[in-house]
Amino acid sequence: MKIDLRKIAALLASGITAICCIPFSAAADDLKGPNDVLTDGSFYYELNDDKTYTITRCSATIIDGIPSVRNGTAITAIGEGAFANSTAISDLVIPDSITTIGANAFYGCTSLRTVTLPKRLSSMGDHAFFMCDNLTEVKFSDNLTEIAPYAFALCSSLQSADLPDSITSLGDYAFYQCDKISSFRLPASLTKIGDNALGSWTSLKDIDASANSAFVYEDMMLMNKDKTEIHRASTEISGEITIPGGVTAVRSGAFSMCPQITSVHFPSSVTVINDEAFSYCSGLKKADLSEGLNSIGFGAFMFDMALETIDIPTTVKTIDEKAFAYCMKLNKAIIPEGVKTIGPDAFLVCNELKQVNIPKSVTSIGTDAFGVTVENSQRTPLQGLSLSVFSGSEGEKYAKGKGIAYTVTDKNIKKTAFIVIMAGILLAVIVFALTLMKRSRKTASAGARKAEKSAKKLAKEAEEEKNYRKIMDSEDDDEDDSDDEDDEDEDDEESDEEEEDDEESEHDEEDDEEEE
Repeated sequence: MKIDLRKIAALLASGITAICCIPFSAAADDLKGPNDVLTDGSFYYELNDDKTYTITRCSATIIDGIPSVRNGTAITAIGEGAFANSTAISDLVIPDSITTIGANAFYGCTSLRTVTLPKRLSSMGDHAFFMCDNLTEVKFSDNLTEIAPYAFALCSSLQSADLPDSITSLGDYAFYQCDKISSFRLPASLTKIGDNALGSWTSLKDIDASANSAFVYEDMMLMNKDKTEIHRASTEISGEITIPGGVTAVRSGAFSMCPQITSVHFPSSVTVINDEAFSYCSGLKKADLSEGLNSIGFGAFMFDMALETIDIPTTVKTIDEKAFAYCMKLNKAIIPEGVKTIGPDAFLVCNELKQVNIPKSVTSIGTDAFGVTVENSQRTPLQGLSLSVFSGSEGEKYAKGKGIAYTVTDKNIKKTAFIVIMAGILLAVIVFALTLMKRSRKTASAGARKAEKSAKKLAKEAEEEKNYRKIMDSEDDDEDDSDDEDDEDEDDEESDEEEEDDEESEHDEEDDEEEE
């Protein structure tokens, strides 16, 4: 992000009025009368509606101080860009008559070392002291209630920010990249911390929130009192960390420049990881994201050069610009169905990333999101990358436009589905045929058993008949009594035969039922 902010700074500087170098200084009191040109050779002025003056531009090469009056009239404001890019100031005491400092007022004053703000100062514009990279000390006014956005951003030599208890708000990027600040005390009245207001502090060891009721500092993390948002962590936080349950947002820059973190685990309560939240965490190898996460912000894991894999939850809809840029060891990135937007440069300079699946749900892919690296400050295609895409999808359009090798996933799926269906049909036919064969064998076996039983029965009956005839022939000469006994025995024998036949018939019926 340093590169980007400096580019922005250069653009802003180009639009600010150039400084005219005049080799002398003068006091504002030397001017005569209201019809004089509103300059004293060192400063240009503008008369305000309340009959006070605003300094609109500085034209001196050396500035000993800023005047508080002009012709007996108070100078109450320093206008927009009035001292921008001036190298004439080193130690600045702004007079107490000044109540307003405009936007970009001291933008890029690289020679400025110390600043004492006026006691009556009530308003400060954005970028007021932006990129004063040699500024080491600022004495703040007790009358000031807000630190404007970018007011002290890129003041990389600033060693402390002792804010008065009157401060209620820190604007976005207010103290961004103030690398030398090692401890920070929250003002008692502070209720708002803007995005990246404390971002990219490389030396921050301790945060004192004891005087403040809107924030708490626990486990080396600064959170709001409800513990639903993390605003800033100490750069000394280390090892495997777990985001507390109940946290819904990791704010911009919260863990930026925390090089000792090795892994981070997120609860399902986290719905958003904001801009640069874990940027420049050089030791981070693993980020265990959880279902419930909706968006991954700008540069959220940018320059995490040890990060190897990332498994994005199915609930994520947006992967923002530069989200994983310069993660040079990233070799696996799972992008699930459900993701809709992948921002520009999202995976820029991910040189180990060789295979990426882009789901059909993706409707927007930004410039150079995949397949681009940087060599000698020039963007070049990344060799060896292959994308897996759906036909007609945004992923296929991107691959074609960038000349990246790709395979069409849904065609393979259709082919596989056809093979699976045909195999299923063939298997069903085989099973059906085997079932029929088994049933046929059972039916044939049952018939054979029935025939065998019938043959045995007939043979037995024939044998019994033969024996009967033989007995009858041998007993023709017996007496009548003996005939009667024989008749009685014959009746018993016939009865026994009938019972045997009935029992055998019952067994045959039972066998038939079992076979069926």
